[in-house]
Amino acid sequence: MTAGKNVEQPDSPESLAAIADSVRGSFKTVEEMSQTFIREAIIQGVFRPGERLNLDVIASTLGVSRMPVRASLRQLEGEGLLTIHAHRGASVTVLGAKEIAEVYELRIVLESFLLEKALARLDDEGLATLKGVLDDLSASDESPSRLDRRRDFYGVLYSYAESPRAVTIVDNLRASVGHYLLLQRVADTPVHEELFEFVRARDLDGARTWLAKHLRRVSEKLQELVGRESEPQTA
Repeated sequence: MTAGKNVEQPDSPESLAAIADSVRGSFKTVEEMSQTFIREAIIQGVFRPGERLNLDVIASTLGVSRMPVRASLRQLEGEGLLTIHAHRGASVTVLGAKEIAEVYELRIVLESFLLEKALARLDDEGLATLKGVLDDLSASDESPSRLDRRRDFYGVLYSYAESPRAVTIVDNLRASVGHYLLLQRVADTPVHEELFEFVRARDLDGARTWLAKHLRRVSEKLQELVGRESEPQTA
């Protein structure tokens, strides 16, 4: 992965406070809470690609010491969200076009596997839950909220695959590009309705074909985005 740039963390206290409120009291350990807080701040675009994390700000916002915050960084590095530099702290990972392409090709393989297993077990109750999440997605105008609803949609669908390891890997791959999705604002409201129709019909081939095309389309858009970001800026 490309090394992060030394970009200082901007002041965004209101956004950070909102994320802190959403995670506080939901975890067994402070370290888990810290991981989730940083992960959400990255996915929601509060911490941007290349930005160096200020551990004092994070600890103060959560009302904890620096120790659990520091301990949480290795897990997030393992997920591909952070790059830890010797003597320079941690920064949000900057992905290149080839890395984004690899993320999406891996997603296509794993999610095709999950689709096959999920469709074999999906019942009417699951379909109704999926439809409710899809309706919420269609009604949402805010990018962070839409990203949450998309995760909920796939979370419900893939829970029927009963393959938690594969789901965890897919979640980590999705999280690694979440901040780029917010920057790109990829439009997806109508297309997920198309996937739902394939799922409702138990059409595995149709669902797999749709998923591969959709993920490759998003991959291409994000590769264009990081390509533009890496171009030299002219006055």
